[in-house]
Amino acid sequence: MYYGLSVREFLTHHGLKSVIQNERGKAIIFKEKRARLFVQKAYICPMKRKILPTGRQSFRDLRQDDCIYVDKTQHIYNLCTDTKMYFLSRPRRFGKSLLLSTLKELFMGSKALFEGLWIEDKWDWTQKNPIIHLSFLSVPYITMGLENGLRYFLLEQFKEQGFDSKGITDISLLFTDLIKQLHNREGKVVILIDEYDKPILDFMEFHKLKEAKANQEVLGLFYGALKDCDAYIRLLFITGISKFTRVSLFSKLNNLTDLTVHKRYATMLGYTQDELENCFAPYIESALSAFPHYTRQEFLDKVRRWYNGYSWDGKTRLYNPFGILLFLDSQDFQGYWFVSGTPTFIAKKMLEQSFFHVENIETHINFLNQYSLDNLELTSLLFQAGYLTIKEKSEDGDLVLSYPNQEVKEAMYTLLMDDMGKTAMGGGGVTVKHLKKAFMANDLAQAEDILTSLFGGLAFDVYTHQTQKQVEGFYHGLIHILFKCLGLHIQSEVHTTKGRADSLVETPTHVYFLEFKINSDAKTAFDQIVTKKYAAPYMADSRIKIGIGINFNSSNKELESWYSEIL
Repeated sequence: MYYGLSVREFLTHHGLKSVIQNERGKAIIFKEKRARLFVQKAYICPMKRKILPTGRQSFRDLRQDDCIYVDKTQHIYNLCTDTKMYFLSRPRRFGKSLLLSTLKELFMGSKALFEGLWIEDKWDWTQKNPIIHLSFLSVPYITMGLENGLRYFLLEQFKEQGFDSKGITDISLLFTDLIKQLHNREGKVVILIDEYDKPILDFMEFHKLKEAKANQEVLGLFYGALKDCDAYIRLLFITGISKFTRVSLFSKLNNLTDLTVHKRYATMLGYTQDELENCFAPYIESALSAFPHYTRQEFLDKVRRWYNGYSWDGKTRLYNPFGILLFLDSQDFQGYWFVSGTPTFIAKKMLEQSFFHVENIETHINFLNQYSLDNLELTSLLFQAGYLTIKEKSEDGDLVLSYPNQEVKEAMYTLLMDDMGKTAMGGGGVTVKHLKKAFMANDLAQAEDILTSLFGGLAFDVYTHQTQKQVEGFYHGLIHILFKCLGLHIQSEVHTTKGRADSLVETPTHVYFLEFKINSDAKTAFDQIVTKKYAAPYMADSRIKIGIGINFNSSNKELESWYSEIL
């Protein structure tokens, strides 16, 4: 910085056009046609802008290719000198693979790769340990089956190390023997397991619960081998998206430290606001120039709303590296994390359980221990998948969970709408997007047609055994998600002195009060709005108030009738 000004601000202030930095970054030369100004000890950064580490999962490649690396080595040093067996859960695309790759290079003694980082002069580079790096991305469990895939991986490790597998075929015994032979030859072993739960999650995604449970059993036996290898292990680090409580990884390895919500390691993955602004300053300046109608602070605030907000301690907020890096590269506000691959079974479970209102959920930290294939507790599922994060956390472990940011919120709406079949809705190219236009124009006939087409086109049967109240909640939830997705201001379960209005939708000119009924009639729903005076708190509001009664038929699963009138 130059006296509190960024380079861009300094240039603008002095009416200068460009900046050139020398190879040491010690001076900045500002050039214009008739003058040259030298400024000593100004904002320092290399002459050649470092590369964005977009999609990089190899620490070696990242460092050798001169990519930006946000230095997390102090966290890594602390965990390597604290205890020795860890588990860390984080959502996809959060840097778990890069972390394990960094640990691998550290224990290989690759000192040159750590030049200039915090850990460089604090680590004993003479120590080297044998390493088993198991990434389930390289295990052919889809084509070979999980047990055969793990056996194939282990036998390849025996070949690479020049060990005799002694004809052993049991994967637990093979794993144990590999660890012992490495220990006997080279010393204590570092074991890095990436995406331990991938063979379970992949089959859940395809709604193959039987296969997922079978893989869970295989993994239980495989990880169970580690319990007898404590004396041979220097470091065990396991990452995944989910913490399945019935995998013996957690029941037998009772000395496995779970870092998922550990205060000291809350920022080990992801970028803080300071890290983003300091490490990616040239890219932020470049992106800012693409939005000239924003001040610098307005731009940073929008970036924060869109991509920041993840937290595992309820205090520190983080950016998902994948999303923010793609934004800095493309300079366009989009949902990058969502389109990188989202498990569709989440939407299916939410629709099955009419689980739509997922903001400001109050729970306790123990909810993380309620997740198994037999009990896919949705709050835990959404948290571990990255759709919810810790908004607040008390000393007693009470939590408030909510969406991390705008990107994730919109991703959730899109996910649910996709599963509902949000595009084609009747002839003439009418789509769900026309619903917003209809409400904004107070064209309620068009709104009724669109909603009737939407609910008539639902292709799933999710409430066969539900009560009438649950079915009503299902439709109510879908309406809420639909309007949220469209960007319409909607409130649900709005309290009044005489009851609760199902939904309240506001536009600049109108306030709509919606009441839903099942197997009744729309006029009865409308009459309830009038009788219970839902509009009373808005009588001083100059906008036009309209009541809308909607009745759904649970037999044919359609919006059966609609009644609207000015209040």
